Amino acid sequence: MVGQVSVGQYLAIPFDAFRGPPIKNDRLLDGCLHLPNLFPIPGTVDERRLAVAAWLTSPDHMFWETWHNGNLIGVMGLTRIIPKLDAMAHMAFFDRQLVGRRNLILKMMRWSFENLELQRLTIEVPEHLEPLVRFCRAKLGFRYEGEDLAKDHPIAKAVPRNSAAATTQWIVKVGSRRERAHWSDDGWHDLARLRILREEFKLDQ
Repeated sequence: MVGQVSVGQYLAIPFDAFRGPPIKNDRLLDGCLHLPNLFPIPGTVDERRLAVAAWLTSPDHMFWETWHNGNLIGVMGLTRIIPKLDAMAHMAFFDRQLVGRRNLILKMMRWSFENLELQRLTIEVPEHLEPLVRFCRAKLGFRYEGEDLAKDHPIAKAVPRNSAAATTQWIVKVGSRRERAHWSDDGWHDLARLRILREEFKLDQ
């Protein structure tokens, strides 16, 4: 059963399109439409709005309305869910601010690992949104696919010590991307794929 998650004055409750006034749904749809890390497909505003609605209401997805002091500030969710294995995580804050919301996101990650018994969580971020990539890595613990394994590869060990770390990270960063998988107004971009494994996440945090 999908439950609610709270940290301080932040509250994430399961999304229900029929709970609350209709303006809430309009706020969710409009907010998601204007976030650069979501819905990377070309199309008219109405076409993309329908895509957002289908994404939020799909029975195969889990989404939580995110509130702060009674104000709807965003949505968090899981798609591509394979219980006991993997899920794609999403976080969307309409003001594009992540400061102060790390603990709420971590608690949602813990809920996912515990209740879905996942072995990993995956997240995809437009590669050109470097601050978001850094936040996922530095504050949430996500890593590129194969990042730790690459450090022990013979090619990586052959690189001079003073540049080995940077070289290894560049290799896994390139290898973890999904090319031409994100559309924005200026064209197609690559997505950076990151993951965090169950044993890497502190379930007691």
